[in-house]
Amino acid sequence: MKLRTKNLTVEISFPLAAAITAVLIIDRSLSSAICLISVVIHESGHLFALYKCKAFPKKITLTLFDIAISDTRKPLRNIKDELTVVMSGITANLTAVIICIGLKMEFDNEYLDYFLYSNMTLAVFNGLPVYTLDGGQALNIILCRITTFHRAEIILNTISFIVLVPMFIAGILVLFESKYNFSLLLISIYLAVLIISDRKKG
Repeated sequence: MKLRTKNLTVEISFPLAAAITAVLIIDRSLSSAICLISVVIHESGHLFALYKCKAFPKKITLTLFDIAISDTRKPLRNIKDELTVVMSGITANLTAVIICIGLKMEFDNEYLDYFLYSNMTLAVFNGLPVYTLDGGQALNIILCRITTFHRAEIILNTISFIVLVPMFIAGILVLFESKYNFSLLLISIYLAVLIISDRKKG
């Protein structure tokens, strides 16, 4: 499915559209909808930073496991602007968390709790030093400025798998404990496969 405006094309894969529709229909607690809003906030942070850098993308592709923002001006940015763009999604989520904390001082609402925890989880998760996540991308930018590309790649891959191994083990423990919650395990495997496949392409 494609949505087009004058300067932007948003392409949404059918599996993602079907999954979102099914979850929103089944989940009566609205927690899934709140998580979706938190993801939108995260990606909006990246888009706002790109706009400020005068590099607003012409295409955004959304799939079941990934959101790809076309960024043709990335090689032209300095390190400060590039780090700003990479970390802006986390900044947006943390801003939402601060707003939620302020609102919670006045209102006691379970949906505010969902929204706070959802944004905090996204911020912490994306801040992990794993190659495909924002934290890993930021680390890669810094490493490439202080050492060779090859050495930066080795360091980042090593750190990524050091982080992913405990996540994988925790995912197995969560699955055995809950009997149904395999999300952390699936995410760990997906990130590992993504790193390996991306490195093979390179």
